[in-house]
Amino acid sequence: MSGKNYKVSQDALLLEYLFQILPGQSRTGVKNMLTKGQILVNGESRTAFDQPLKRGDSITILPKGISIARATRNDARSEVEKAEVKILFEDENYIVVDKPSGMLTVATGKEKKTLYALLNAYIKVNARMQRKEDLLSGREPDRSTAKIWIVHRLDRGTSGVLVFAKNERAKDILQSKWKDLVAERKYVAWLEGKLEKERGAIQSWLAENPKSLKMVSYDQEVPGSQLAITHYRVLSYSRHYTQVEFSLQTGRKNQIRVHAASLEHPVAGDEKYGAQTDPVKRLALHAGTLVFRNPFSGKMVRCTSPLPDCFEIFEKR
Repeated sequence: MSGKNYKVSQDALLLEYLFQILPGQSRTGVKNMLTKGQILVNGESRTAFDQPLKRGDSITILPKGISIARATRNDARSEVEKAEVKILFEDENYIVVDKPSGMLTVATGKEKKTLYALLNAYIKVNARMQRKEDLLSGREPDRSTAKIWIVHRLDRGTSGVLVFAKNERAKDILQSKWKDLVAERKYVAWLEGKLEKERGAIQSWLAENPKSLKMVSYDQEVPGSQLAITHYRVLSYSRHYTQVEFSLQTGRKNQIRVHAASLEHPVAGDEKYGAQTDPVKRLALHAGTLVFRNPFSGKMVRCTSPLPDCFEIFEKR
């Protein structure tokens, strides 16, 4: 760890102990170190003056430049959170987030407020500040271009778990080995009406209508179509809706929405594919679970997102 390191010799409160080990610093200067994030206790940033210390704890005082770089990274993360995007997992190759309904994954026209743009800005700030910290610490900085790579997408109205890559190699590996690396990918939706069959699988070929931009389902392969397979099981019923869990064997554009409509039970709020109701003023589809093996570490990454609170209204209807 870069900076000056100290081992705590007695139980004390953080600020008082800092006064003892930094006799050459003014009391105001020591307080500023705390408030600016320059003080780490056992490797974690601490700003509370009355933080309790125990004998054997370690204290690290970071150079001012490093603390500023870390604070800037924290501010960048806060900007992501202000947009109601939660970071579920992040390492040097991937970032998995919980996307809110109504946010585009990537621009389709002049739209600039996209998840891609938000995360791209976050990654660039992180990389710039990490280079600054590395230089101050005497390490060779990574000067490669920082950007986000799209691995897969969620429709604008769909909320939930979505993964991006931080470099092209990570993107290519996860996309090319998607079937082998992704162990679980589940969605939950509220469908209109009562779905009679409690579980099953839907297989069809999907192709986009260039005029309506809607995906069309065919029983047999047609030019330009792609095979789509969706498994489903009923979770619960209410008076007018069915809560269904979907598991994707393939990942095609609008796949769940089209297959739900083919069952004559469209996703609530999905006017594009025939829904007649919209009780939550959004598409009632949520990507709840994504489990994949990280091809670099070999470890399983399990990311989940709870159902939106607004979905509770379906239980009463």
